[in-house]
Formats: sequence, structure tokens, C-alpha cells
Amino acid sequence: MKKQILLMFAVMMAICSYGQSWKILSRDVAPEKSVPAIIQKQLIEATGNQFWWGYFSADKANGLPYSGNLGYNSAVTVDAAIYVPANHSIVGQGTIKALRFWLGDDISGISNDLTVWISSNLPSSASEADYSQTVAKGNLVSRLNEVELTTPFSVNNAGFYVGFSFNINKKAYPIMSYGEEDIPNAFFFRITGQNWMDFPALGYGYGVLALQMLVDGVELPSYNVSVSDFETSYVLKGGKVNVPITITNGGKETVSSIAYTITTDGNTTAEKTFTVSNLPSFGSTTLSIPFDADKDNKKYSKTLTVTKVNGQSNTATQNSGSGSLITISEKPVAVPVVEEFTGTWCGYCPYGMVGLAKAHETFGDKVVLIAVHNDDPMAINDYNPIMSRVSGFPSSFINRVIDAYPSVGTLQYHLQSSMERITVGSIEASAIWTSDAKTEISIDTQTKFVYTDDNGQYGIAYVLVADGLKGTGSNWSQSNYLSGGSGDDSMTFWYNSASKVSGLEYNHVAVGAWGIANGVNGSVNNNIKAGEVQNYNFKADITSKSVIQDKSKLTVVTLLIDKSTGNIVNAAQTTINDSGEASGIETIENSNIGKAKEIYSLDGRRLNAAQKGVNIVKFEDGTTKKIVVK
Repeated sequence: MKKQILLMFAVMMAICSYGQSWKILSRDVAPEKSVPAIIQKQLIEATGNQFWWGYFSADKANGLPYSGNLGYNSAVTVDAAIYVPANHSIVGQGTIKALRFWLGDDISGISNDLTVWISSNLPSSASEADYSQTVAKGNLVSRLNEVELTTPFSVNNAGFYVGFSFNINKKAYPIMSYGEEDIPNAFFFRITGQNWMDFPALGYGYGVLALQMLVDGVELPSYNVSVSDFETSYVLKGGKVNVPITITNGGKETVSSIAYTITTDGNTTAEKTFTVSNLPSFGSTTLSIPFDADKDNKKYSKTLTVTKVNGQSNTATQNSGSGSLITISEKPVAVPVVEEFTGTWCGYCPYGMVGLAKAHETFGDKVVLIAVHNDDPMAINDYNPIMSRVSGFPSSFINRVIDAYPSVGTLQYHLQSSMERITVGSIEASAIWTSDAKTEISIDTQTKFVYTDDNGQYGIAYVLVADGLKGTGSNWSQSNYLSGGSGDDSMTFWYNSASKVSGLEYNHVAVGAWGIANGVNGSVNNNIKAGEVQNYNFKADITSKSVIQDKSKLTVVTLLIDKSTGNIVNAAQTTINDSGEASGIETIENSNIGKAKEIYSLDGRRLNAAQKGVNIVKFEDGTTKKIVVK
């Protein structure tokens, strides 16, 4: 469902924003068109110097969503393709003998014969391709389809597109893709009347098209495993962490084991062996490789090199991958952030509304929830730098790391795991109106990192979130495509409601933001010391924030952002005290906080005594303060 919804949005966006911006490479000689061919009922085996190649590998076939993936919701011509660049190291000197592609169970909407094609550019129609071949509709099957080319296609190191086209006469989603990684050249898509869309370049997260070609005439090395760079991981001092490392088998032998070394600051470990679960040619897999913590609390650059494959020397040129490992002294409390993208015009967005409501009910202030509206009365321009990354509605980012459909079950799953993650820093916040006019908010933050970095790249972003927003008029009414439906108990209200629902109150709505992409300049010092607290004050002027309705229902959210990735490291949220009330954070060395009447943790638990970290303290004189115990 998610990809179907996102695809419709993608097509609409393409009409307005995108054209063909990639370079078209020409071939010296275009082969003549061939006669129609019959699809092969039995598997075409690779023999001799033949092998099946594609951005998609056949070992991933069991992970395809056969219930339906991509297509369109009405009668159109659908085209899908991949691109093989010129002088390709694997395919460039070969000959294409056959093609295979996977279709979902939803093939009843295909209304005519399917055409496979090869072309030096993206054709305006299948008939305009350099090479085309017809597959009879009656021979198409769900899942694996194979067709032998009647005229083999010599690549001659040229760049070329390989694809297939067909018509649908009703809503159908038979095209299969795998994964959510945007791999260059791995998926082009078009429907009637629109330009080709390069999904990886647009960042839509549709993965790779399930298509392969049988390549002949190229001698593959036997043992050839390449390694991808890996992301930063965190490990507690004295411990170990499993780091996800992706490898690809570029050899003809199935990989059952690798030997590897890890290099840190010029020092290389002894070879270690890791068992691999039978990785076939051109298959990729992600291994959980154990890394030891380093002695100091800081970031270390790491290089993992695969030295051997099945006990034999690894011949891959790209045999190493690089990343970072941060050793930390303690595990700060992680506060996950959900940025949910929604609009009153969006008929499936009630899923996100219910998802956020349930997340708030389940986790309370242990999570931060932000509903970002688009093209309705609650939309704000402040969030445009993030909105430009959004692939569809409804959708959500969790810490800007996970792109998740914001339904109840999905959010519950990701939030629980995100609360358990290791993070490198904590942030606390308090806020106060600077005057009785309530036009400016003074926000104090304290950040503390658990590792040392002389060149830290962090910043603090600020978001003003409102509850209870409401209004009259059709653009305040929520579209509801779930009307009359059934099946999910959490959505019963929407099943029983009309296709437009008026009189709603909207919660967790972003009504203002500052430094939303990478944080406010100067809000975190680059010179980070483990355990050292950094204080920062920000004045938020809200005079231009026209979406605000009731200032008593505002919450200030502070986001600690890693500028190098744009991801959210940690977060805090706070109410806004009236002018004159003490709201700044005080720091003391021990738990002796004086004449306290009541002490609470940030998540609302009453404490018998102050604990290490931030405490909310109500004193006998009636004042309330946030106090950090070091």
C-alpha cells in the first residue's frame, strides 16, 4: 500500500518538477528489431562463460512483495528499465543472450502483449527502442519470467538501457522492485504521457528493478568480493559492537566464508574468518562484523578489508570499506523523533494521525512527535528543507534515519527499537516567554557528549509544536479514503466516518522551526569533550508564526542534529513558562539540592531523591526549577 500511494505522489511531482536531466549515451551501431519470441517455460541455465547479471540478484527473489508493488491506478502504458553505463566492468565486453524479469501476482490488469527492449536512450515508446521483442500476454506468469533473445545483443562497451513495457486496463501493480536503497541506474519508470523518472536520483527509495540479463563471453574471476563503506557505529568502552558491513560477490564461485582485517590509525588486526550463508554470484548481503571498542572515548576511522574468499586470495579491486566507530563512556537516554508528513487533502493520512496519537498514548514524553503539514492551513515554510526530501503522504522519518509508513504498528515497532539505540549525546531544554506579550521565547539548552571530538559537526534545531489546532472551511476537513472500510481496529473511527471529516482538532503540529535541517549556527561548539556540558540560549521570535492559535498549547522541541549526516542524534521537549518564572537549568556537583518539596524525573516519575542528570524540583517556596546533578 505504501509504495502504491507514494508512487502516485511521485508521478504528480514529476509533472511539475522533473524532466529528463540525465545524459543520453549513443551507440555506434543499433541492432535491427527482431521478431516476436515465446517466453521460456523452463529456466535458462547459464553455461560456459555465461552468467545472469543485474542490479537485482536472484537470491533476493523470495523477498519480493508478490502481492503487488508498482504500477498505476488506472489504464496506462507502463515502462520500466535499468541503465548499464558505458565501459561497464562486468557487462561491457559481453553479449546479452536472454532477459529475465519478475512480475507480481497482480498481472490480471495487463491487457496486451509485453515488450522487452534494449536501447541506447530511453525511448518514447517500446517501438522506438533499438531492439524490441514481444512476449505474448498468455505466456506471462507471476514471479519469474524469462525470454531468450532471438538476436543476441552485443554490448561493445556502450551504455544502454534494458527494459520492458506493457499496457494495463485497470488499477494494477505488477512491477517488482527490491529494497529501499537508491542505487544509481537501477530503476527508471514512466507511465503514459509523462517523462521518464530516475527513481534513484530522485531519492524515492524504490530499490532496484527486478530484472536481469544473461551475459555471454565474459570470464569472471573465481573469488571476487567487494566491500561497501559503512556508517558510523557506537560502542561502550570495554565492549564490542556488531557493525553492518555489506559485501557483493563479483565472482563465479558461491561465497561461503571470508577472511578480513580491520585497520585503525595505521594498525591492522590479524586476519579473522567470518562464515557467509552461500552468497551466489552478484548477490549482496550485509554481515554483522564484531568490532572492539578502542581505549579512548572518541571517533576512530576504520577500514575493513576482505583478504580472502573461501580461503583463496580476494581479487576484487574494491576489497575495502571505510567507516567510523565511536567509543563512548556511558549510554545516554535516547529520545526518538517522529516527523510525520501529512495534509488535510490526503485521504490516507488518517493512518498517521492515529499512529501519532497511539505513540503519544504509549510512550508519552519519551518520544517527540511532530506532524508536518503540507498544502493546508497548517503548512509552514520553515520545514521546506526537510519537506523536499519527502517521497509521499503520509510518511514519516524517525530520527531522519528510518523512512516509515506512520501506521500504529510500524511506529510502535520502530520507536521501541529507537529508544534502545546508543547515541553519542544528550540534550535538555527549558523555555520561558521573555515578556507578558508572549512574542518571543527564550530557550536554554544543555548538551553533553560521551566522546571527545576536536572537529564535532553538530547543531541544535528548534521546533514549536501546537496541540488543539482547529478551523472551519473545507480545507480544514480531513479527507478520508478509509470510509466504509474495515480490518484494523485502531482505524474504526475512520471506517465509520464520511469521506470528509470536519470539526477535528489537530495535535503535534509544527507551527514554527529554526535551523531545521542542520541546526542553528553556533549552537554547539565544534570542540567536543567527553562529559563536558555545553550551554546555549536561543531567542525564538514568533511574531511571524501565523499558524499559532493558543499559546498555552505550545511545546518547544529541541533537536540535536549531526550535520555530517543530517540525522537527529537526540531530542528534548519542554513547556513554556510564563515571563518571570524561573526556568533556566542549574547545574550542581552533588544531589544536595536544598529544601525540595517534590522531585520528578523528566518522564514524570516522582523520585525519593535527586538522581544523576536532569531533575524537576518543586521547592517549599513554590518555585520550580530544572536542576542537573553531575
